[in-house]
Amino acid sequence: MAGGAGNDIFDQPRHNPGTAARIRFVPMRNPMVRRSVRSLFALAAVPIWIACGGGDSAAPEPETGLDAPDRSVDVQTTPVFTVGGFNAPDWAAFGNVRQVAFDDRGHLFILDTQANQVTEVDAEGQFVRTIGGPGEGPGELSSPFGFALTDDGGLAIFDIGHQGWVTYDASGEFMGNVRVDMGTIGLPGNRLSRHPDGGVVGAVGGRIRMGGPGAADSEPEAPSRPVVYFALSEEDSSRVVYDAWDMPEPPEGEEANLSTGGGGSFQIRMPVLRAFEPELRAGALPDGRIAVVDSIGYRIKLVADGGSVVDVLERPIAPIEVTGGIEEAERERRIAELEADAGGSTTVVAIGGGGMTTNTVGGGMSDMMRNRVESMIFADEIPVIEDMAVDPLGRIWVQRSGDTPGEAGPTDLITADGRYLGSIPADGLRIPQAFGPDGLIVRREVDEFDVPTLIVERLPAEIG
Repeated sequence: MAGGAGNDIFDQPRHNPGTAARIRFVPMRNPMVRRSVRSLFALAAVPIWIACGGGDSAAPEPETGLDAPDRSVDVQTTPVFTVGGFNAPDWAAFGNVRQVAFDDRGHLFILDTQANQVTEVDAEGQFVRTIGGPGEGPGELSSPFGFALTDDGGLAIFDIGHQGWVTYDASGEFMGNVRVDMGTIGLPGNRLSRHPDGGVVGAVGGRIRMGGPGAADSEPEAPSRPVVYFALSEEDSSRVVYDAWDMPEPPEGEEANLSTGGGGSFQIRMPVLRAFEPELRAGALPDGRIAVVDSIGYRIKLVADGGSVVDVLERPIAPIEVTGGIEEAERERRIAELEADAGGSTTVVAIGGGGMTTNTVGGGMSDMMRNRVESMIFADEIPVIEDMAVDPLGRIWVQRSGDTPGEAGPTDLITADGRYLGSIPADGLRIPQAFGPDGLIVRREVDEFDVPTLIVERLPAEIG
């Protein structure tokens, strides 16, 4: 079960009443962290290089500790192929690409939730096959949410309509379903990673309660923000491996009546929107430990099997305090995004009473979302880490927040043993959509018509 208590008091901002400065207490959990804290006072020091022999000066070795100042690294990728885009053939005319992943051969798998299928292309970008397809029968998909590749070359697609994983073998043939308690375990998030034990690790993206009114009251309370090991076979079992730290819940929002395309209506309630909540990110390392981000500060927890935090990776980078100007800028940015997306319809999947209904709503949802933004509340600080992922070599990619809302920050590359490899500038490569063998990565771009293109590239052999 879960371990490593999520509500870590050291993740909270503290104020010294005698000064105007903000300070943060850091737990002395291990020698590596203690070194990072002591070196805060050394960051301003100017290194002096002593010339030796014949007046030639030796080139300084780059600092590799996590407390080292930022060092820019230029990551130049090599193009491999592209797939999708406005003029793509029919098989590559993707509607809504939710997730992508590489297998061990370098084949790319693409989940299109609009087509309710996964498309496989080979290492040269040529079409291989589609897996799944719309429907409610065996091997068909009604509401795919994410997918994972298995060690034996198979595929498991999480489908809300089937309440769990729909599994296929290496030839794409349907094998069976693996049920998941979506009310207790939850739904897998946007970024999933294969675990050496055969399952998949992900931060939960939400929970859906099944059953009639009052059914949820008899169930045990689920962890607030769990990181879950999802089993991909009936012989294994899904389990919460870590209960992440969470901010206090915001107040409940107002209830809204939304009209459906069929002339009916239903009610929906959403919590008050809060900006700058720390994201929950998780990724499996090659040795089975799980890297977790759930803090406001620069803090990556390494979680062992059983939920215990066995190490903490930190850099001395403080979060930015949220000011009135930042609040106004963030509100304007979100309203602009809503206006850019205005005019379309939204599909809402509702599960309850033992069944599932799909409702298509129009302007009512847009009005509700705008009201949420206009009445939005704010956290006190902008979290330092915006995103995090682990690549096949065990490097941890840490995307930092920018200085203002919507602005990109640099992306740090660090290792699980506490080495700093460098930082990719904010205008350089971002965290890819997926990592593959031999340095393969894939990026997603969208044109002015919202048509997605997937760009497959190769990383250099050495970084940093």
